[in-house]
Amino acid sequence: MPNKSLPRLAIYGDLDRARDILRAWQPLDHLSPDDAELVVKAIAEGIARGRRHGLEMGQCCHLAA
Repeated sequence: MPNKSLPRLAIYGDLDRARDILRAWQPLDHLSPDDAELVVKAIAEGIARGRRHGLEMGQCCHLAA
C-alpha cells in the first residue's frame, strides 16, 4: 500500500486522536509499528474527510440561504 500524505484539512490533533482510537482496539495489538502507523493515518484521514464534508455541507446551506 503506498504511503500517501494526509488531506490538507488533517491536523496533528487528528493523528493523536487516531492513535488513541488504535490503542483502544485491542485486537490490533499484534500489528507491527509500520502497520499500526498505516492504520493511524487511515483513521486520521477519515476524521479529516468528515470535517471537510461537514464544512462543505455548512457552506452549501449558508450559500443557499
